[in-house]
Amino acid sequence: MKTSIKILAKLGLLVLFIFISPLMQGIKATVKELDFSMQLFNQQKNITSIDIETFNVMDMVKKEDIPYREVDVEPDDIVEVPQQPIGSQKSIYIYSTHQQEGYKDQNTVLEASAYLGKLLREAGYEVVVEDRNFTEELNTLGLNYNQSYQISRNAITDAVMEHQGFDLMIDFHRDSVPRESSYIEASGKNYAKMMIVLGGLSSHFSNIQNQAMTLLDKTNQLQSGIMKNILVREAYYNQDISDNMLLIEVGSEENYYDEVIHSLDILAKSIDEMMR
Repeated sequence: MKTSIKILAKLGLLVLFIFISPLMQGIKATVKELDFSMQLFNQQKNITSIDIETFNVMDMVKKEDIPYREVDVEPDDIVEVPQQPIGSQKSIYIYSTHQQEGYKDQNTVLEASAYLGKLLREAGYEVVVEDRNFTEELNTLGLNYNQSYQISRNAITDAVMEHQGFDLMIDFHRDSVPRESSYIEASGKNYAKMMIVLGGLSSHFSNIQNQAMTLLDKTNQLQSGIMKNILVREAYYNQDISDNMLLIEVGSEENYYDEVIHSLDILAKSIDEMMR
């Protein structure tokens, strides 16, 4: 009987030793890690995908909850732009990366950019309005809408090489906001609101920002409140090509074309004042 008690006591001491030993602690830690990993795995199955564009927005001037298009890809080529175009007449290049963007009455940014080009020619500038069909080029190359900046970059490169540079380049877009945020009324007219968008990743950001601020001030001096605060995004928008490139949004899909025209009359005058 005493022998049995001794054996049981020794077994109890052995079990206690194993339980408090480093080996046991390691086993317990491993079990906990496995349990945590299973919990994490189960949580990840329930996480929805995150829109990386929304995540990567940085608004250096004013943050606004504005739906926006895709973030462009990082440029993998360098376009050499002459410092000054050849000739005494100042030149302007206008294109639309998203040519499909339309207004409430079926007109698109293509018609609007052509109208802006007409006004600037009348003001004495040499103006090139891009007429290549970007949608057709996307389809031909098997690219999708999210790769539109690659197509517009090709067009910019060709235009720069042909004309030896420009004094100003404008990527003409329209916004996507509700009707109540898309216009202002003044002097018996409705004006489509406008906004300048900057690519914060561009190496030319500082110079482009200064130019944008000048245009913002001059436009709002001509018609108060017509130009929204500048929006800066974590993107390039081909603004790495030159320090004379602006992305300007004129109106939204909720604007009528005559409202866009009224705003372009103001924008052309402010561009002229800025460039003079």
